[in-house]
Amino acid sequence: MSASNVPSTNLRYEDFIFGTVDQLKKALNDISAGYDMSLFAVVQAPGTSLLSEVIEPELKAISKETGVPYIYVETPGLSENMLKGHDETVVKILKTLSEPGLRGRSENKCAEKERPSVNIFGLGSRDFFGDGDLEELTGILSLCGIDVNCAPGAFCTVDELKNVYAADANIYLSPERCKKTEEYMNEVSDMPSLSLGCMPIGPDLCESFVRGISSLLGTDCSRAIEDIEKARSRIFYQLARRMGGRGFSGDIKYAAEGEASLLYALTDYLSGYLGMAPECLHVLYRPVENEQLSTAEAACSQEEGALGALLASFGEENALGKDISQVKDVIFFGNANSIAHLLAYSGNVYGVEISSPGSGYINVIPKTLIGPTGALYILEHVLNARRLLSAWV
Repeated sequence: MSASNVPSTNLRYEDFIFGTVDQLKKALNDISAGYDMSLFAVVQAPGTSLLSEVIEPELKAISKETGVPYIYVETPGLSENMLKGHDETVVKILKTLSEPGLRGRSENKCAEKERPSVNIFGLGSRDFFGDGDLEELTGILSLCGIDVNCAPGAFCTVDELKNVYAADANIYLSPERCKKTEEYMNEVSDMPSLSLGCMPIGPDLCESFVRGISSLLGTDCSRAIEDIEKARSRIFYQLARRMGGRGFSGDIKYAAEGEASLLYALTDYLSGYLGMAPECLHVLYRPVENEQLSTAEAACSQEEGALGALLASFGEENALGKDISQVKDVIFFGNANSIAHLLAYSGNVYGVEISSPGSGYINVIPKTLIGPTGALYILEHVLNARRLLSAWV
């Protein structure tokens, strides 16, 4: 379900002073009068958290009265990083909507299914290319003879979430987004799983992904491999046609910002496959220093270590220590704000939007960075950026 179809409201400034709970009750009553709700969610912002407003007992009472389940998400202090919040919220949704009798693959597996199905964790409906990412993964898996049962956190319905344990396996993408979810699912279910550690960006990681999930579920991935090979051929053709045997000039490099696992996948493709040199990689959503790390945060640190090792294998380990705000003569992958900053204060930058906040550009055709389609989309930007940057140098 897309975000635009979900009725929502927020409290006004004066409500923090004159009673959050009363206003919340009124808002929920108004919404329930006009909509048949399957679930309601309340996010307690830092303002009410700092005022020590206790609202969960009231939510339980409202839920009992209406018969509608709820999830409650608190954002303490001055909030935490977005990916951690996504992970924790998905766990709360699963705990709220899953039925105890459905926990356990042996009790819940659909009888005599022609094709196995999977849950995909790590996508989000608010991702910059969320719809395109899900469409691409669904297509790749279909070529492997596998259906998508549910993608919690990404365009799924309440009924699909209730049926999450009907899948035959779980797929976990970036650990920054779903490590806690993975831990929870392993506690309550015996479903097998495939943990990628990153998004399947580029032909190599995509091939590893399809071979891994097909091996896990015993399906034939030959059609998906054929699709990947077609993308490889098209990449080779475009590189040979546009660049001959020269490859990418050392004068034009790339820079990127994002979570470590995303940067790892981009680097694997841009440097490991296309042969481009990184100028700077800026890791976002790092765990707070000098604090005891949770298992999820420790996994994020491990991903940054893996990124450093990958860069070292290319002799580019210094790319992690540079100031992203000073780069120039680069193809930059990041959000619209960072792109605007570099264009204003740096020089000769070709920006590619891959994360929010965005510039407001309207994508009519779904886009993605993952799979064969994503590999060609990135290459398209790289080739056009090289042409323009060479003219500007």
